[in-house]
Amino acid sequence: MALPLMLSRRRTLSGKTLGAIAVVGVVIAFSLSSTLVKRAESPGVLVAFWRMAVVSVVWNAYLWSTGRRVTLRDVRQALVPGIFFGLNLATFFAGATHNSVANAALIGSLSPFLIVPLGALLFREYIVPKALVFALVAFGGAALVLLNAPPNGDASLRGNVFGLLAMLLWTGYVVSTRHFRQDMDVATFMATVSPIAAVAVLPIAVANEDLTGLSGRGWAYTLLLTFLTGVAAHGLMVFAQRTIQIGTIGIAQVAQPALAVVWSFLLLGETLRQWQVLGIAIVMAGLFAFLVLNQRGGRNRVTLARAEVSRAPSPSGRPSGRAP
Repeated sequence: MALPLMLSRRRTLSGKTLGAIAVVGVVIAFSLSSTLVKRAESPGVLVAFWRMAVVSVVWNAYLWSTGRRVTLRDVRQALVPGIFFGLNLATFFAGATHNSVANAALIGSLSPFLIVPLGALLFREYIVPKALVFALVAFGGAALVLLNAPPNGDASLRGNVFGLLAMLLWTGYVVSTRHFRQDMDVATFMATVSPIAAVAVLPIAVANEDLTGLSGRGWAYTLLLTFLTGVAAHGLMVFAQRTIQIGTIGIAQVAQPALAVVWSFLLLGETLRQWQVLGIAIVMAGLFAFLVLNQRGGRNRVTLARAEVSRAPSPSGRPSGRAP
């Protein structure tokens, strides 16, 4: 009796350990994206288009290998999220090539402060009102970073505007996915949303750049981004969700901006001023507190709801919980 229980515990611990490793992989992969797109030394819109085009082929090839196909119903469900996703990626990559990695990553990390309140407004998800104080703290930290950029660095007003727009588009993608995705599994969703995203960006890419204008270096980094963030990171995210709570994954991703700054220093030679370091620390602390408070508040609300149900009287007049 004890042996099966011990084996079960080992399997559980092993699953959680592998899930935690997968989360680390997700954080590292996504934190590298802005540095890699700058290393490509190519127009951000072109990199975004070809990344989505190649990802579309990969996910659809996987879907076909399982005997499934994208249906018209899938396309209708993924249409709005796909447009948001494509425009987000193109705008983010375009902004990253005209900005410092610190600014690009930090602006993007502010999206939970919009996503969580919108989730409460549109989907009746729970939000802890006092957590909004930490949102204001984090926005103050972001302002500290943006206003103290080195005068000779890569940061620019154009890059910050693109970053802000990309953050708003990402918020639209997350919220619309929550509304439209419904019962679509990850493989089907990615195989559907990626071609839609590529088509959404195609007119912008054609209007601004030569579609075949990527250099050999540009292609190398585009393919690296494709398989690192477009395939591996999403696959690891799905794997991690089997054993790690979504809220925990969200909290772990707070580390992404700091890691992005590390990669930009190691691979691009970008530096920060002291006030920017302080600002990044304030943003990360505010985001961490915001996510933790909302996760705990949501969990406590579920616990209270279950307790109320268990105390509710049954048709026989007794509480619906266990009999004394």
